[in-house]
Amino acid sequence: MEESKKKIVKQSVMITVAALFIILGILSIVQAAGGNSGLKYISAISNVILRYVVVIVTNAIGIMLMSTAAGTFEGRVKNIFSITVCAYSTIMTIPLFLAFILMFPVGAGSTLPEFLDSMVRDIVVAFQDLVGNNGWQYVIYTLGTIMGAIFLAVPILTTYCTVKDIDLLKVIKAKLKKSDCI
Repeated sequence: MEESKKKIVKQSVMITVAALFIILGILSIVQAAGGNSGLKYISAISNVILRYVVVIVTNAIGIMLMSTAAGTFEGRVKNIFSITVCAYSTIMTIPLFLAFILMFPVGAGSTLPEFLDSMVRDIVVAFQDLVGNNGWQYVIYTLGTIMGAIFLAVPILTTYCTVKDIDLLKVIKAKLKKSDCI
């Protein structure tokens, strides 16, 4: 098989598997949030934290694989594909980031508007059941907020570097060599 056909097969497989994980991730979110997407195994997980871990992992695999697939293209297709995946990633990550931020006031006893309060409160209660209500849950909320910020920043940065054709690792290595760190 010639090189271009191998590349097309590789791209097709990556996009197909990524799309399946993205669809599974979306259906997992619907099921974890109390809807009926047909994914009964999500509802069978009694711990709400584990449900959302499945959601996060499933979506992360789909997004990272789709982003990798986008990087195998060239020119405008690569840029548009990368920007599209980044936009999707951002849209999917903002609720995760906000949920961790909102856990601070809910954990301290505040209430939120009803549509947010029930979901966030369930997660807060699950964390408090896991680690107690002694301050450790705030460490988890902080780490989750940092994770959400990283999940937002990294795709935006890598997409910027892709579109501007910047090899970020080379830039970092050059800066480190220049400052005699390496």
